[in-house]
Amino acid sequence: MSNRFESRQRAVNSSRMALWLVLLFSGVGVAVASYLVTLHAAIAHNPRRGLCTFTDTISCDAVLASPYAEIAGVPVALIGVAGFAALGILAAVCLFIPWWGPCRMRVTLLLVASVGLGFELVMTGVEIFILRAVCPYCLMALGLIASAFLSACWAWRREETIPMRPEADHA
Repeated sequence: MSNRFESRQRAVNSSRMALWLVLLFSGVGVAVASYLVTLHAAIAHNPRRGLCTFTDTISCDAVLASPYAEIAGVPVALIGVAGFAALGILAAVCLFIPWWGPCRMRVTLLLVASVGLGFELVMTGVEIFILRAVCPYCLMALGLIASAFLSACWAWRREETIPMRPEADHA
């Protein structure tokens, strides 16, 4: 019986660690995406400002001044801020309010992370194959959402191994 309890406790601790990582990656992602919003605002009307141009192919200016930097007038970076914030909120709910339904919340967390990763991969593809320029901060956002996605997978997977009724371990 003690072995089952220890196994359950390890799964809970592992799951919580994964959620803390999602929260960390989300927080850094909000900061990076917020900086990209300010860069977009500065560059959109003056693409030759040179705020973030290292070479012709490594250039935030080229990416953020392109027509692909906005969707229906909304800066893509602002969509990133909202996505990272949503991930952070979901991770916080899973960590601090687990009785709201841990399985449903972790599935939602994984779904939001999946959508965010897919969106970021598409936007990175646009940078590489259409614009032929990449933004280092956008690549950082890609790394952060990929890390958040992997951590969300870890949290979801570990949640599956935790019995729903801990009192059953003591029967």
